[in-house]
Amino acid sequence: MSRKQNKIIRRRLAGSYLSSVISISMVLLLVGAASFLAFNASAVGAYFREHIHVTVILKKDTPAVQAVAYQRKIEAEPFVKDTRYVSVQEGEKEMREMLGEDFLDVFESSPVPSSVEVTVRAAWMNPDSLLTVHKRLSDSPIVDEVDCRIPLVESLSVSFGKVWLAILLVLALLVVISVALIANTVRLNLYANRFTIHTMQLVGASRSFIARPYVRRTVAQGLIAALIALGLIALAVYLVWKSHPEIYEIFTIPAFVGTALSVIAFGVVLCWLCGNAVVSKIVKLSNDELYG
Repeated sequence: MSRKQNKIIRRRLAGSYLSSVISISMVLLLVGAASFLAFNASAVGAYFREHIHVTVILKKDTPAVQAVAYQRKIEAEPFVKDTRYVSVQEGEKEMREMLGEDFLDVFESSPVPSSVEVTVRAAWMNPDSLLTVHKRLSDSPIVDEVDCRIPLVESLSVSFGKVWLAILLVLALLVVISVALIANTVRLNLYANRFTIHTMQLVGASRSFIARPYVRRTVAQGLIAALIALGLIALAVYLVWKSHPEIYEIFTIPAFVGTALSVIAFGVVLCWLCGNAVVSKIVKLSNDELYG
């Protein structure tokens, strides 16, 4: 009979431990996802800014030799990340793909000029810096027009500011919810051992001695839950990467490391604090509260 009861107790303890780990890991999964977005917010902004190309339209009938020389010259500028020379023939091909094969037939001569597409570094993709970019790119007699897409950049900056604020608000909300849920999970788990804790107190055990094994177990739960949450995040990123390999242009290794450290630290520290707080509260319970 005693063996059967021991098995039942072990199963209940294992079930309680497992349910606590799963509950904490689900909470840490949300915190980790929000942290991952926060760590990558600047990288995402840089990715989209650098995909807004500045177009330098060259004057009609500009020789290809001069156009390529101009391209090589501007590549030395500190704000230029990459350039692409678009010849008249390539421009006509792109226009036909967009507007149809017969579009250019109505013109006696090609209306499409040669151009250079410039990828500007993310640090320069703001309205003030683009004025300098415009001035430097225009400083050539073969340049007809420079389109820096300043209105689009301004709109993108405002949008990313709102997105960044929303991420911070969501992250703050998740932290508050996480603290409440993890504290409640730890409290329920340790409260089931209140009679054991009270017995240890009666035989003269100090509060630190009583708290030590329970806090260690709670910290271990937080660590295991954090690793589970990180595993799920890594799996989600891998599945996205399989269908969109360019994701590694946005998400960086330091962001992965920062997310992992923040989730582990958050889970371990919060469980440690909650474990100490709950044990301290249980130790102070009166007999009426203990059996209540």
